[in-house]
Amino acid sequence: MKYVYKIVAALGALAVILVAIVAPLVHIEIDSLLPGAIVTIGALLKDEAVQDVIQNTKGEIPSGIYEDISIKNLISPNDNSIAQALTQMGGEVSEETMKALEPVMAPLITFVVVLALILICAIATAVVAFATKNNRNVYYLSVAGIFISLMASPCMKAIAAPFVNGDVTLESLTGSEWAFLIGEITELSLSSSFWLVPLVFAGIILWTFLYNATLPEKEKRERKLMLGEAD
Repeated sequence: MKYVYKIVAALGALAVILVAIVAPLVHIEIDSLLPGAIVTIGALLKDEAVQDVIQNTKGEIPSGIYEDISIKNLISPNDNSIAQALTQMGGEVSEETMKALEPVMAPLITFVVVLALILICAIATAVVAFATKNNRNVYYLSVAGIFISLMASPCMKAIAAPFVNGDVTLESLTGSEWAFLIGEITELSLSSSFWLVPLVFAGIILWTFLYNATLPEKEKRERKLMLGEAD
């Protein structure tokens, strides 16, 4: 049973890493007439791809651009147009863009640090769960992972505020007077899948508690002796 506990706890911690990298973390909504215009023109021209879109949306014309972005999208952005644009912009950031991004730089850096700490917590939890006898450290690391995850929400709200209230616009980011045609960002938030991260950490805590609670009395005694809590 001991090794079953270790394997499950370690796999749970590794699942946090998988979720953090592969699952969508950020949800973006851009209020734009562009998708609707493209769909309308495509429908008039009887474009097959556009007709498929209309069929899938039951005839509703898109009122904006809605996308979820993961770390994986930023590393390999081919399947995500906004992520691709962010990646390309990251390679050639102009002085104007950096100046426009000043209101969000502090919370953005904090958000990146939070994501890095989540990954570090997950790796440490996996190692401790599998390699050490004292699984109380699994409790501590998992609780730390939950609290760090909760810090992501205020960071994202601070990042979103300048975009939503108009202090930072696509025009100011791109330096193009025509960027307003793309639209304006109306929502920037954590995706619902992000909350799988603290849920998995909570699951590891519950799994550890159940394991410790169901240990035979002899093993509980041996564990207390090992921890120096019994004579």
